[in-house]
Amino acid sequence: MFTKERLAFVAAMIFAVHPLAGETVNFHAGGRNTLLCASFALLSLLLYTKGKHILAVVCFTCAIFSKEFALLLPLVFLFHDYRLQQKKVRFSTYIPYFISIVCYLALRSVAVQKANFLETIRFSKQLWLTPYLVVRYLLNMIYPFQLKVMYDESTTIPLCILCLLVVILLTGIVFIYRRDKELSFSVYWFLIFLLPVVNIIPLVSNSLIADRYAYFSLMGFALGVATFICKTDKRGMTVIMVIICTVYARADIRQNNVWKDDETLFTRMANDAPEMFVGYRNLGLYYYNRSDRANAERYIAIACSKPDIPPLFLTGAASIFVETNRLDTAEELLIKALKQDSANPEPYVLLNMIYEQKGNKQLADSYLSKAREAIPAFEEEVTRMAEVFCREGEKFIAEHEYIHAKNILWRALLAKPNFVPALIDMGRLGYEQDDFATATRYLEQALALDPSNAAAKSTLNLVHQKQGKTTGSREK
Repeated sequence: MFTKERLAFVAAMIFAVHPLAGETVNFHAGGRNTLLCASFALLSLLLYTKGKHILAVVCFTCAIFSKEFALLLPLVFLFHDYRLQQKKVRFSTYIPYFISIVCYLALRSVAVQKANFLETIRFSKQLWLTPYLVVRYLLNMIYPFQLKVMYDESTTIPLCILCLLVVILLTGIVFIYRRDKELSFSVYWFLIFLLPVVNIIPLVSNSLIADRYAYFSLMGFALGVATFICKTDKRGMTVIMVIICTVYARADIRQNNVWKDDETLFTRMANDAPEMFVGYRNLGLYYYNRSDRANAERYIAIACSKPDIPPLFLTGAASIFVETNRLDTAEELLIKALKQDSANPEPYVLLNMIYEQKGNKQLADSYLSKAREAIPAFEEEVTRMAEVFCREGEKFIAEHEYIHAKNILWRALLAKPNFVPALIDMGRLGYEQDDFATATRYLEQALALDPSNAAAKSTLNLVHQKQGKTTGSREK
């Protein structure tokens, strides 16, 4: 963009080794779309600066279909033309890019449920947090040695006012140094790509801050730092870069070790944000998947004590405690869940079952009555919920996540004890795990309820065939 190879190299090197970028690379589920988007966006920008607009539009389209961050790229094109190249702006140049945006938004509205982009835009009721978030990201870039996996941020109005002054100062730098193309462009890039993640439009996330959100803005920061470094002589630049790369590399190694396995990651998550439920929930489910019931119950109980715990997880946690016969704990969680969300049928069903097991028939029936009052189509909702659980269970079986599958199918049977699809799925789960006795029991129960069910018959035949082969191989 500036035809300065030294500047390009230094900026690229800072960006490549900066610890803040580590989460985007390590967190596959949340980062790979950002990496794809960044690759296509930068390629589009490169092609745009070379005047290859058709290829630039193709790459831009790939970028926005990777992640919506790239929707801001035309603003970069505009800045490039108007400020860097000082061209007369011709809006016809940008029409193909806006056609791509319109096509993307139209396809998105069809492909994603409740995804009308314009209708989903709602400005945050906590806009006063925006300056704080901008400054927080900037500080993480300047001093990236106390990064977190999960940020539990709290702030005050005076601190946000102070941060607002810092943001105004940054904006002033753009104006004062507007003749310094590299510096003004770096600040512009830094600020423009923070717009989607600084709570102007509320984020649907457990945390307001995440390192991966700042991946694009980090490019602007790297260019800004490189601009100052390149003002020194060659020897000074070399010394500074060696120091920066050495320090950043050590921080990278330490931070990357956090991602080596789930237990380490979730433990760090809980330590970073001890007042949030998500780290403890993940730890609890991690141990549950490994049949370590003591640690699973311990961390799930801690998660359920946090103020941000959602009612759906309270209900899911209660089903685990029902499975381990800790009915009193399950009862407490279900009552708490109902106080937060009285329209969910599952807590009523589980409470009814718990009180029946405790021999309190009157209280058990009272919860069914409450359910029918709160949810007019209660029986239909229970059936629908069981069907959803079965679909999730089948997905987990296909992915060989057998512990998850067992828990979700168990919840389906708690909701509807004689639900034939859930019984068949439980039989299939037993078949996959070579637990032939369990598989046969569930499948025979399904056939007793629905003798002509083809799925139950075929799965039971598979169980018998596999059981025969296994028995035969053992005899040999």
